[in-house]
Amino acid sequence: MGGGTGLNLFQKHFPVRCFDVGIAEQHAVTFATGLAAEGLKPFCAIYSSFLQRCLDQAAHDVDLQKLPVRFAIDIAAHLTLLSWLVCPTWWS
Repeated sequence: MGGGTGLNLFQKHFPVRCFDVGIAEQHAVTFATGLAAEGLKPFCAIYSSFLQRCLDQAAHDVDLQKLPVRFAIDIAAHLTLLSWLVCPTWWS
């Protein structure tokens, strides 16, 4: 999913600092929480369409502990021509 979020560019420059967990949004948030608990300041990129899958983790794991996880919420990929033009990886 790096192509859709732009993280593929980050991964080229910082390969040991980028983790692609695929479509496991809940795991992505919990993983970022663990990194933050160890002193790192992770960014967690998630498509807004799938954000509802990880709201519990964001609330219970990140917010209640006041951990420095930053969320990069990508576009709402509705099934429209506009979303295909903006984010063609949604369809591939």
